[in-house]
Amino acid sequence: MNISVFKPSIKRREMDAVLNCMVSDRIGFGKSASQLVKDLSDFLGLKGGHAFKEYYRAIKTAVEALGLEPGDSVIVSALAPQLYIMVLKDLGLEPLIADVDPDSSLIDIELVESAAEDAKAIIVNYEMGFVPDIARIAETGLAVIEDISMALGASIDEQKAGSFGRFTVINMDEDGLITTGGGAAVLASSRKDVRALNAVAGNLHQSVFLPDMNASLGIVQLKNITEYLESRLEIADIFTKSLMRSRHKKLTQKGDAMNVYYSFPVVLDTGIHEVSAYARKKNILTETSFSGSIAAYSEEVQASCPNAKKLLLRCINFPLYPMLGKSNISIISRVLSSLP
Repeated sequence: MNISVFKPSIKRREMDAVLNCMVSDRIGFGKSASQLVKDLSDFLGLKGGHAFKEYYRAIKTAVEALGLEPGDSVIVSALAPQLYIMVLKDLGLEPLIADVDPDSSLIDIELVESAAEDAKAIIVNYEMGFVPDIARIAETGLAVIEDISMALGASIDEQKAGSFGRFTVINMDEDGLITTGGGAAVLASSRKDVRALNAVAGNLHQSVFLPDMNASLGIVQLKNITEYLESRLEIADIFTKSLMRSRHKKLTQKGDAMNVYYSFPVVLDTGIHEVSAYARKKNILTETSFSGSIAAYSEEVQASCPNAKKLLLRCINFPLYPMLGKSNISIISRVLSSLP
């Protein structure tokens, strides 16, 4: 049986929460969705927001709430989701695409600083769970949207990632650190910005909001996020020691921030296909780390962002999640130490 790249951490307690919601006839948008927003806000020290069925809607709502004018520019990483470009284009905004740091895959801060005068905002994605120098980004004066979908629970000097910008987005699809079986939340750091979100959300049909049945799953998962993250860290330590016996390397966190292990991304010294085929022989599925990125969809971006291009072609995700089990952890560990 193949070991999948991602697997949601759904246990009996999560299933019970969903069943209880179904029995209570509260499967549409209502109290559970509102409770999930409150719980996420409390966890991050934010003031409130909304939960939607789609990640796209959450990103779009955050950008709209900034109150930008058509033609304004927004800085994004070349390895950020292609979804960002879709949102910006739909709103008549211009993306300014910056290259990344080759060791962490995060947006190059110096490029952000040099482009800040030409932009009004930035969407900062915590790629692969790594934490950027968000304080330095904030000093540019840009309006900041943080996307902590891969880094929920990460921190900088004991302050949680997602609590530095005006708005924070969390994708909760099936591959997320917590899952609602599809959906995303957008939260604000001030009462004023909550009102800005409300102004945008107030024009939307109720059908776009996250149903209670999905939210009930997220509520229980968030309660256990510390347990899940500790498990990911323990597994990552094992995999890191194994990888050190190979000629390949992993992406690394810079500075004193505490990153989260969303997956186990390996930067290869050889081609992706050779390593992927080797892992598959051991029933381990892998995937290219940045296949859904802006760079993956644009040869022009690859040409102007060489670090992003290198990671696009050389970085691969190995499975890392709490539901792996000891046997699978051992199998993956052996493969990592003997990669071609």
